[in-house]
Amino acid sequence: MTPSDEAPATEPSPATQGRRLHPLTLLFSTVAIARRLILPAVFGGISAAGGDAGRAVLVILGVLTVPSIALAIAHYFTFRYAVTGEELVYRSGVLRRKQRVIPLSRVQNIEVRQSLAQRLTGVAELRVETAGSGSEPEAALSVLRRAEADALRHVLLARRRPVESRTVDGEDTGLSEPAPLVHLTPPELAVAGATANEAGLIAAALVGALQFADDLPLPLERYLPDVEAWFTQQSLAGTVLLVAALMVVLIVIGWVVSIVGSVVGYYDFTLARTGDDIQKRYGLLNRREASVPLRRVQSIRVEESLLRRPLDLASLKIETAGGPAQQQRGGAEAFVPIAQARRIAGLVQALFPSFALDAVELAPVHPRSPRRAFTRYALTLAIVAGGLALLDRRGLLVLALVPFAWVVARWQYRMRGYALADGHVVLRSGVLNRVTWIVPDEKIQTLHVTATPFQRRHGLASVVVDTASGGAQPTLVDVSAADAATLLERMAERARAARARVRAARRSVAQAAV
Repeated sequence: MTPSDEAPATEPSPATQGRRLHPLTLLFSTVAIARRLILPAVFGGISAAGGDAGRAVLVILGVLTVPSIALAIAHYFTFRYAVTGEELVYRSGVLRRKQRVIPLSRVQNIEVRQSLAQRLTGVAELRVETAGSGSEPEAALSVLRRAEADALRHVLLARRRPVESRTVDGEDTGLSEPAPLVHLTPPELAVAGATANEAGLIAAALVGALQFADDLPLPLERYLPDVEAWFTQQSLAGTVLLVAALMVVLIVIGWVVSIVGSVVGYYDFTLARTGDDIQKRYGLLNRREASVPLRRVQSIRVEESLLRRPLDLASLKIETAGGPAQQQRGGAEAFVPIAQARRIAGLVQALFPSFALDAVELAPVHPRSPRRAFTRYALTLAIVAGGLALLDRRGLLVLALVPFAWVVARWQYRMRGYALADGHVVLRSGVLNRVTWIVPDEKIQTLHVTATPFQRRHGLASVVVDTASGGAQPTLVDVSAADAATLLERMAERARAARARVRAARRSVAQAAV
């Protein structure tokens, strides 16, 4: 048992004197558990019913309700929580009792969530995440009265702050008033959804959902037209036109869904800075309020999609140190869904006050980069064309894309760049989605140089910068092998010096506080 899992031995466990959750926990826990059982209940009910629809419904309802209600009751009557000193303590479990002590200094994110039903009933869920939470939050208090969730969040924020951020000239600074940074209107969110490059992904998801429904052992053919037979009655040209029209319709549907999803999901998006935390709230149906400590920010990603660049728009994401929310999003958390590109430098400076993005000049990667990329693309096209030609000579038409491959390779080269400036590493890459990474020197965890066979043939290499976020790794692609080795040494030396300065500053502040 680790220290974070056991209560102090010198006094009674605070969890024994803890508070219960709101009684509506019984309802919301039942629904949440039943939601996780939907798929096994549906497949089990259909398998056990033998084609009898009434029996299938009874089996499904039984699987959903009985265990869900029993588990919800057990959770409500065994769960207790308390805040004592610098720790959050909770206890749960029926057969296997679990008591956990969470030092507030380890807390990374504190989030208040409300679904539409929770908003209507005046309750909320409070989620506490730490850097080592894994795939789930360290503690999920679901559900509390909304006022109680807000008060507990305020207490955790106040007690979570490290000593160096609490004290200025020997006095506790407290939680300052929020300083507003961004507020997005519905029209701005609609533009964000319309330019997010997600219409195709949503269309593909729709096609997958239709295929999944077709594979279910249900008599759907009774209610749906025989599309396959209808298509066989058309001419080749008519079929091609119909397929193209269907693809356009699916993309338009995906585009509309992306717009609506952006407006609904990020409605009333508000970003503010409170002391050493960034706070944000958003959502029309499901409301979310979260706090991210600035000290946990590992890197920044400025993303400019192909559709947004002509409109001078960009989005900004942050990578923080671990935590379940970051793992589910691949490490990236939306900081600002959309903003004018000219405002990005100011938003970056709100996170990294000593860094001026608009003063950075990026150096290009090696001039042999487009040749290397073109060789790879051309070889891929040749393999595809050869494979298709075995079936039909017209497959060789794929080779007509070779000149376009050179255009893409040159474009990719122009998008890439790097700089070591003002205590930060700046990397940029991407064609359809141009991404600029900003990594403070002190946040660099590991560095390594890689080289693919195509890169080695051209004397090129890539430098990978790893942080504690656990998400995508900032990578500088296609510098010369010698430059890659030099950059690795320079960044490693800068990282060591920056971490030494941070440690010295913390010791100085801690000694002054004493």
